[in-house]
Amino acid sequence: MKNLPKISIVIPSFNKKEFITETLDSVFSQNYPNLEVIIQDGGSTDGTVNIIKSFASMHSEIRWESKKDDGQVDAINKGFKKAAGEILVYINADDVYKKGALLTVGKYFSKNPDTLWLAGRGDVIDESGREISRLVTNYKNFLLSINHYSLLLVVNYLMQPSIFLSRRAYEKYGPFTGNKVGVMEYELWLRLGRVEMPVVLNSCLSSFRLAGGTISSTEFKKTLLLDEKIAEKYTENPLILLMHRLHNLGRVATIRGLTV
Repeated sequence: MKNLPKISIVIPSFNKKEFITETLDSVFSQNYPNLEVIIQDGGSTDGTVNIIKSFASMHSEIRWESKKDDGQVDAINKGFKKAAGEILVYINADDVYKKGALLTVGKYFSKNPDTLWLAGRGDVIDESGREISRLVTNYKNFLLSINHYSLLLVVNYLMQPSIFLSRRAYEKYGPFTGNKVGVMEYELWLRLGRVEMPVVLNSCLSSFRLAGGTISSTEFKKTLLLDEKIAEKYTENPLILLMHRLHNLGRVATIRGLTV
């Protein structure tokens, strides 16, 4: 336990009072012995900051600031610049880690220090923490078990909060890209995957929260267009690009079904 590498967890947040307590509880209930938590809050006005202050008073591992930023990707990259850990990860302020996730990751990196990046499984939950979208989750986890670069070009099957980067990976291939709407972690995954695909752990490490009322179908479509542009940067294969577009159409239909 003493030789486990330091894990730096960056948490971008903005007006997440409803969920951030659950997120932070999921981090600190891990009891991981070598941990750093960096919270980059975008100037929340809903009481989120008071919750952060409360946790910071109990956990010396937390470093935080709250001020206006240029959106999620800006917050994440600012947090990663501050991170001192050997393993880097970000989790949104409404997602949660599964019990034992950090220990599983830390032990793997400790035994395999040359690992560039690592991917675990994940699931999707709603506002109340109930698992949803099981068909999509099973499909993504099936693709993860194959874990081939061509498949990653077709669809981003990686569950973002279950992706852990070595410091070397981020320093050489980062930062994250995106816009004020959100982060396009997919580009970093493709940049890394072109060099080396992630090691896959057959463990469910996190839950991604899909909360009703937070999804704009218009913004989601814009994100998918950016997603397609990213894929086009990494392949010219017409079949792969066609399959990517077909998958995106399926994602639009899925989101509509979840938000009706």
